[in-house]
Amino acid sequence: MQVAVASYGARIRARKGLLVVEGREGRREYPLHQVDEVLLLTGGVSISARALRMLLRAGATVVVMDARGEPLGVFMKPVGDATGAKRLCQYQAAVSGRGLEIAKGWVWRKIRGQLENVKRWRRRLAKYREYAERISAAADALRHAAEPHDVLEAEAAAAEAYWSAYREVTGFPGRDQEGGDPVNAALNYGYGVLKALCFKSLLIAGLDPYVGFLHAEKSGRPSLVLDFMEQWRPRVDAVVAKIYDGLETEGGLLTHQSRLRVAAAVLEELGAAGKPLSAEIHREASALARSICT
Repeated sequence: MQVAVASYGARIRARKGLLVVEGREGRREYPLHQVDEVLLLTGGVSISARALRMLLRAGATVVVMDARGEPLGVFMKPVGDATGAKRLCQYQAAVSGRGLEIAKGWVWRKIRGQLENVKRWRRRLAKYREYAERISAAADALRHAAEPHDVLEAEAAAAEAYWSAYREVTGFPGRDQEGGDPVNAALNYGYGVLKALCFKSLLIAGLDPYVGFLHAEKSGRPSLVLDFMEQWRPRVDAVVAKIYDGLETEGGLLTHQSRLRVAAAVLEELGAAGKPLSAEIHREASALARSICT
């Protein structure tokens, strides 16, 4: 279970096996043993040391996010699952070219997810066939990509068609990571939630979040997280396309209520009954750690 807190002045405490969240919207209670993540989506939220200790003891994480949805920090148990050996395998994969093949698989899943979204929106798209053909062609080009720039070119070709289709569906001005319109702001926020969950899963799996296979290394950039999360971005896109109407921004940032709405919708998608994406992320991270050491 994921708990999102977006009310300024909210208080979080633990009482009799329950996580208690009190704010302007009232009081909510959650069984502590069922809480996997707590997302703090705004400033002005207080959490007691007892609640933090009990959450960590139960294996939950507490994520602090900024107003754009970027995770600022993650509180979680120290991880010691043979991290030294697994990280050595990861570093070897990064320089041997094996990591690039793994990253190609993630980008391919992303492009296929984009194509599935476009097919889902086909009745709303005047140029559906053109978009679908261009994205399919990019997926085919990716199969033959041998160098990082080839992978990035295929990814960019798919993105150009995909975001044109997305513009038809939502009416937003186009994909802009710094965009202050409600749709771009919501996409950034949704990706932030996804990023936090991927960061956690990769750490638990014993991997180094900062050494990736495709994204360039840069101080402070969690390159492996950015590589790994690509495959699930279309799921976030689909959520935002459903709820964008009515989202509001102030100064280019989502309002508190809109942040909560986006986070709640993304978390609902991640925890959907029958096929919870959060569990899939954990499985994929564990599978990655095993595969690079065999």
